[in-house]
Amino acid sequence: MVCTIKLVISEILEDFSSADMDKFRFCLQDRREEPRIRRGSLEGKDLYALTNVMVSTFTERGALKVTLEILRQMNCNEQADTLESKTKACMDKGDPTFPKTSDGKLETKASQEAVIYVASQQQAVKEPKEVEAEAKAQISSEGGDLNNKRLVLSRYKIQFGKYKGQTFKWLLENDVGYTAYIVVGHQEDRKHTARQDSMMANKDSFTCYANAYREIQKEVRFHRADKKAKEMSLQSGQRGKALVGFGMYGQETLQSLYRSEDKDKISYVNFLRNKSDYEPGSRMETAIKYILRCDQQRARRTRARRQPNSVSRPTQRNQRTSWRRTSNMPR
Repeated sequence: MVCTIKLVISEILEDFSSADMDKFRFCLQDRREEPRIRRGSLEGKDLYALTNVMVSTFTERGALKVTLEILRQMNCNEQADTLESKTKACMDKGDPTFPKTSDGKLETKASQEAVIYVASQQQAVKEPKEVEAEAKAQISSEGGDLNNKRLVLSRYKIQFGKYKGQTFKWLLENDVGYTAYIVVGHQEDRKHTARQDSMMANKDSFTCYANAYREIQKEVRFHRADKKAKEMSLQSGQRGKALVGFGMYGQETLQSLYRSEDKDKISYVNFLRNKSDYEPGSRMETAIKYILRCDQQRARRTRARRQPNSVSRPTQRNQRTSWRRTSNMPR
């Protein structure tokens, strides 16, 4: 049977004594927050009808929240813990919880869990049917909905790369940058080949799952732009065409950031100009070196403009005098 929040709430309330049910009804009707359940709407209702009223009033997730609040209020903490545990699978639709930075932006760096993960490269690549069967078995054991295609995909295990053996959902939650890298690379590969072996099929499924989320779509667009900008920056004299690649101006080019007259961007450039603690080989180091190099070039140009010409030009009067002397000379 497919797990639903309404069903689990009913199962929890089934074990209540008559006195406990009366207390639950009282607490439910005594709530001060909106929406509220009118007293008359619960009269003569058994626990299944009561659950239906709660869901129709609060929505299914809202009914779960209200039930947990009342159970805690009644000191039925064990039942509340059981309800939370059992409904976890009901609420899981396969969507990842994306990591955030301290300022609330999408974290694209690998998590600590991802950094220390060591994939077993000895394990053979599994056939698509086997990957799907394992995913469905996992969902079934959790009481999840096997008809939810996204949920099934979320439990697929990766058959390639440094995170081989982890689930698709795990990867999106632990390394957004690598996710975008894989998606971009696979989409490029698909432009040139229709090969359909087990690994390519796994990457097809992963790309389908990852691209369902706007966060990943945005990061994929950035990776494409970054790749193009990087290629341009390798040309002679075009180093500034590379993207900053980090921070609030990550999608700006180094050149546009440095030359900007916007006060916030000027302030950010000054911040980088004076920053000394950065990770070697990082995007920040590249940006700082570019800024300092541009500063040096600007200083040289300024000094060159201020230096007087070593040979002074003859004045107009001297030119006329010279012409007269020349014209009076015997030929």
